[in-house]
Amino acid sequence: MKRYLIWFFLSLIILLLTKGLIDMFWSGPLRGVHSFSIYYGEPDKQKLTELQDQDALIFEPTAFSKKDINHLKESDVKLFGYVSLMQLENWNQELKERLLPTDYARLNGERIYVNEWDTYVMDLRQPHYREILLWKIKTYIADNQLDGIFFDTVDDLAYYFHEDDKVYRDMKVGYAALLKEIEKQYPELDIIQNRGFETYESTSHPYVEGILWESFKAHDIEESEWAKKWLAYLIKEQRAGKVRVLTVVTDEDSLKASKKHKFPAFLRKDDTYQ
Repeated sequence: MKRYLIWFFLSLIILLLTKGLIDMFWSGPLRGVHSFSIYYGEPDKQKLTELQDQDALIFEPTAFSKKDINHLKESDVKLFGYVSLMQLENWNQELKERLLPTDYARLNGERIYVNEWDTYVMDLRQPHYREILLWKIKTYIADNQLDGIFFDTVDDLAYYFHEDDKVYRDMKVGYAALLKEIEKQYPELDIIQNRGFETYESTSHPYVEGILWESFKAHDIEESEWAKKWLAYLIKEQRAGKVRVLTVVTDEDSLKASKKHKFPAFLRKDDTYQ
């Protein structure tokens, strides 16, 4: 019995030490990112001063001047340009002018209007629409020598199309084709994906360096079986060095929970990222 207890406690100590060493020397993607910010507006001098102190920034590249971008580069901030995967960037007139009617996704023959953002859901199955996304990536991200891409609205793949297995599957095939093309044309770019955990697990995990868990809430990971499932999965993915998990939180309890799991967090204080 004593021998059993000795081996039990030795095994426990080794496990705890190993976990600590993994956390200490974790060398997965985006390993230098311990703080980050999200900002989609046009920055003034004060805002640029705030942003230059972050390890990384997710931002709308059409809203920043070349001078702004260079200033942040000189401060060694990793820059990730915003790209909406599934919803039309209604503010981007250059992008809108390139669209064809077939680039819009449809349900029951009608375009899918998103009232909250005054925009439409797009059809990722269409090669032409993927070419438009690649145009934005080239023009605003690669040509500006940013560090990576931030894909938003990935959740829409499941939200709008989960009831039609074929369409849902084909949409994910379209996403994989886009990611493969990015890897081919711009292998130096890192990719952060906003949520879309099932899509990450089934489709995008070979291509994505970061996962942003927007609306990470302490209450959810304690009460929601869905949140518990994905928390456990993402902890394993990060410990294995496969992905860096980032969060957006709105309260101190959620901030503490994010830090507990070694997820760098952005504390959002307003309703927008501006």
